[in-house]
Amino acid sequence: MSLKTFSFSNPRVRVFGIVLVAVLASILMIKQSAQKDEPPVSSQEVVSPAPMPGKSAKPVIPEKPKTVASETILPYKSQHGPLPATLEGTIMRQSLAVDEAGNLRISSDIQRIFDFFLSAIEQEDLSVILLRISEYLEYYLDPPALDQALGIMEQYVAFKKALFEFELERTESIRALTESPSGLTGDSYIALLEEQLAAQKDLRSLHLDPQVHEAFYADEEIYDDYSLARMKVQADKTLSEIDKQARLAEIDAQAPPELVESRKEAQLTDILKQKTTALKASGADASEIKALRTDMLGPEAAERFEILDQERAQWQQRVDDYLAQKQGILATEGLTEEARLEQINQLRKSRFDEREQIRVSVYEKRAETVK
Repeated sequence: MSLKTFSFSNPRVRVFGIVLVAVLASILMIKQSAQKDEPPVSSQEVVSPAPMPGKSAKPVIPEKPKTVASETILPYKSQHGPLPATLEGTIMRQSLAVDEAGNLRISSDIQRIFDFFLSAIEQEDLSVILLRISEYLEYYLDPPALDQALGIMEQYVAFKKALFEFELERTESIRALTESPSGLTGDSYIALLEEQLAAQKDLRSLHLDPQVHEAFYADEEIYDDYSLARMKVQADKTLSEIDKQARLAEIDAQAPPELVESRKEAQLTDILKQKTTALKASGADASEIKALRTDMLGPEAAERFEILDQERAQWQQRVDDYLAQKQGILATEGLTEEARLEQINQLRKSRFDEREQIRVSVYEKRAETVK
């Protein structure tokens, strides 16, 4: 059973992308830190503005975190209260299997259960999250499988903590590299990725039992090694284009066929996107675009793309209508700022559900930037 929040069409690509983002994020944070010339303002220097004459200051009431009833997501009502609203729209039905002796069958479903609850780490304390995971395991399992699952949970959390500490420690080495005279080159960037992947493997081996390590990360590590090998070849300036293609062909020949096929499909989608953009820019109509998609992906995929286009157009129309009415409220004379905000909030709530409102906020910010 897949989860809306955690299901991805290609989880291997997603995982390798996370590694890339982790490295880039570390580099970006270092560069931003180096660009700040002004000293940080201490907490003692931050003061609240004085209230306007004749008006009393309104007390600041912390916004209550949004939640969702646990029984709408889980097959039971949690003893630890409602779940964070970020988990709304998901259904937890991961498979927990046992053998004839009652021992837990190790699979990646166990990891998905952990990650489901851990995804709310910014909304809930780790102690609460661990209680929720334990509750979920206790709902489905009996000893000895339950004890085994709880033991794996402890291993997994220890691994995640160790990985986080590693990221903190390596920040200084990345800082030194980015501030060196040569800066961050293509070779050093790939070296950072290789270091990240190697550290992940070491930490997994250190904290996870071999069977758990295999079930959770075997496919991911195969894909990571494959992607990194291709990147190294592409970045090797000593190779001619013919040599590069030969090396890449060798790597593909040694990789699992489904892995190579997934890469080719991703490349084909990128090419289709580029060609579609070019057709639209040249004034092509919908039938020409559909013909291109049919030629490249087949009739069924072309039909799905067409449905997606229609859904996107309908969404964009809803957003445009909302932004136009919002602009009308802002332009209405005689309204106080408070009244304008209230009307806009009411309009937004009447047009979009809670999850859509998050998406709409992006369009609102974009519209304000364009002005």
